[in-house]
Amino acid sequence: MKRRLICAALVLPLLSGCASWFEGSVGFEPTPLQPLAQQSALKVQWQASVPAAEGGLFTPFYDQGLLWVAGGDGKVSAINVLNGSQSRWFDFEQKLSAGVAIADKLIFAGNDQGKLIAANLETGKIVWEQTLTSVLAEPPQVGGKAVVTRSNDGRISAFDIQSGRQLWTEWQPLPALTVKQTTPQLKVEGDDVLLVGSASGKLAVYALEQGRMLWEAVVASPRGASELERVTDVVSQPVFDGRRVCAVAYQGRIGCFEARGGEQAWARELASSRGLSMDAKGVYSTADDGSIWAFDPDTGRNLWKQDALRYRNVTAPVKLGNNLLAVDGEGYAHLLSPVDGQIVGRSQLKVEGTIARPLVLGNIAYVLDTNGTLSAVTL
Repeated sequence: MKRRLICAALVLPLLSGCASWFEGSVGFEPTPLQPLAQQSALKVQWQASVPAAEGGLFTPFYDQGLLWVAGGDGKVSAINVLNGSQSRWFDFEQKLSAGVAIADKLIFAGNDQGKLIAANLETGKIVWEQTLTSVLAEPPQVGGKAVVTRSNDGRISAFDIQSGRQLWTEWQPLPALTVKQTTPQLKVEGDDVLLVGSASGKLAVYALEQGRMLWEAVVASPRGASELERVTDVVSQPVFDGRRVCAVAYQGRIGCFEARGGEQAWARELASSRGLSMDAKGVYSTADDGSIWAFDPDTGRNLWKQDALRYRNVTAPVKLGNNLLAVDGEGYAHLLSPVDGQIVGRSQLKVEGTIARPLVLGNIAYVLDTNGTLSAVTL
């Protein structure tokens, strides 16, 4: 199995690249799947072809019954969430570095020249552009009157949705080595709060439109003698349940913090770049070896650990109905019981290279692979 891709950021005036290498090959083969007595059946409701990702983070964006999926060539498909048909499409006619966001009849994207573009969804006309300090590292986030971006050089900026006027900007210094993202690090909550995971192992909460930092907390601190050992990036979206904000770091810890002041409620040793999810009964995360863990949301006590999917390139688990769903790199979707972690259902999706966490809307999970196949999975 190949280890996570590590990058050394080289910041140029408008572009950010990375001199990168694999840490090396280790002798772990994917854990063979064991025969399973299906307790909960998984069904593929539909599959659709969408623009294929080309090296960037092209997660789907949901808006009014449609999933908007962009590709690196600038083409964007709008897929009906109920039947998988292509209801609309859009073409920026230029290369993109990450996925799109939509608000107020505008579609937002970052091109490969380090510009944030806002275009009218109906006419395709560009309404405004903003030159960034680097290309986008992830899709824009929208909330309230702001569209928020994070560039490859660590700069977070917010712009007025209608005019493109910059509302605020904040630079987060990057360490010498950073971990390749598989999910966004920014997350807008409501219309007024921005959650930010950083490459320095920290979690920060901002007032969205003013850019004022409400609090910052350390998820994991760098340890070890080498730069590689000291990588502790929070490379997945933090999660919020109305009371606490939780995050997990690569080569670090998983922890939850009080939403109002940022005081640490608990933290446990766990290394993950795949992300986490939570509900009233648990905080769930996939470790970098593919094992899936569950923690008590109040105390952090370990509830269970599932090792049957180790080294299978597993996504973060997400809640689907009364179960948890995780998809592995061979295209198998697995249902786990949130009570004890037992695998209770499985289905093969015929997808490849799935690394982004599934998007759940109601009782359907949407899985996007790297080759441009979007699958709707339901119970």
